[in-house]
Amino acid sequence: MIDALDLEPFDVVLLRPGAPHPTTLDGIPIDLDPEHDLTEHEQQALLNSSVQVYASDLTPRAYEVVCGLPIPTNFMRSGWLHNHHLLVLDGAARSGPVRFTVDEVTGLRIEEDEE
Repeated sequence: MIDALDLEPFDVVLLRPGAPHPTTLDGIPIDLDPEHDLTEHEQQALLNSSVQVYASDLTPRAYEVVCGLPIPTNFMRSGWLHNHHLLVLDGAARSGPVRFTVDEVTGLRIEEDEE
């Protein structure tokens, strides 16, 4: 069993799909190519599009899914974003039985399908 009180919250950057690049919640396009060095403006936009997720708010399965969200290479090179996970919120933002949605009032919702 996970002791949620001992776990640090996760920082998760929320992006929306876009062409040619996904965008922050404010609509700023972000190049996620591993070779791209994020500008200060892009890093600030990504921080503004991030949320904290607390283990105590998650089921054990949802916790595992959030732990598995990727940390892009160009995030790892950033002093501000090196521990931020990435979630692109397309229409079917889900991993197995766990789905992610953004509500304008309550923010990120992480829900698990009933078995």
